[in-house]
Amino acid sequence: MHQHIFTQPIVSEIKQPTLLTLRLLDSVSDLLVLSAMSNPLIEFVISQVSATEATLITRHQPFISLVYESSLQIVEKFDQVRLIGQGFRLYPMMGIAPRVCIDQLRKGLTLNIQPDQSVYFSLEKNARFELISLEQDLRILSEPHALVMAKAILGRKFDYDEPSSMLAVHISELEQVRRDLREYLKGESGKIHPGVSTELLKLDHLLQNKHQWLLRTYHQSLERPSLGRSSNEQMSNIEQLQRKLDCFELLAPQDVSDMVNKLSDDEI
Repeated sequence: MHQHIFTQPIVSEIKQPTLLTLRLLDSVSDLLVLSAMSNPLIEFVISQVSATEATLITRHQPFISLVYESSLQIVEKFDQVRLIGQGFRLYPMMGIAPRVCIDQLRKGLTLNIQPDQSVYFSLEKNARFELISLEQDLRILSEPHALVMAKAILGRKFDYDEPSSMLAVHISELEQVRRDLREYLKGESGKIHPGVSTELLKLDHLLQNKHQWLLRTYHQSLERPSLGRSSNEQMSNIEQLQRKLDCFELLAPQDVSDMVNKLSDDEI
């Protein structure tokens, strides 16, 4: 499962308390990461374990780098305790804006690993991700992903003041959710209850309205550095610069003015 998104398995030896840092590669764009956020980011399986060391088989999405380093930190509460043959996957939390998860991955997400007969795993405090054991990973069996994402994005508040680059990410995410929703409706045509089909169509209409709002906000952010600045501000700046130039011409010596005029004429 997930062979199409993961790298080849990597065998790692853990011989002491270890910090594993997951970080996005610098060359990877937010839009590429956005398209992969519905899938697990990394998968661990315990192949060997003893009182002092463990062997992990790891697969992860190729845009993520892994860095292991020794840790002196003692963790009292763990998110997962795994035995030999068991494992887990790391997912973004449901309902969290993808940009928040992407930002955290840009900075680096830390996972504490400690072997001691079992292998103990714990995410850093305030992580926007969750560890789900393999035997309890029901994401692919739960409510259709397209429907979950549609509800999540409709319930999210967007900020007028976000930069245009982040608004573009929101727009791409929304377009992707609408596309997935339409594909689901098309594939399940005649198989789902008419009431459910009507609800999905309503969700798509609401997503369309939000998409139009985001597009309008995006274009406004490109036209003006800030929505709080007036549209004639550029003209005001030009007039201010012209007044400064007039003052310089009055105060500058005649030979300097003549030299500037000559240079300007030569460039033209």
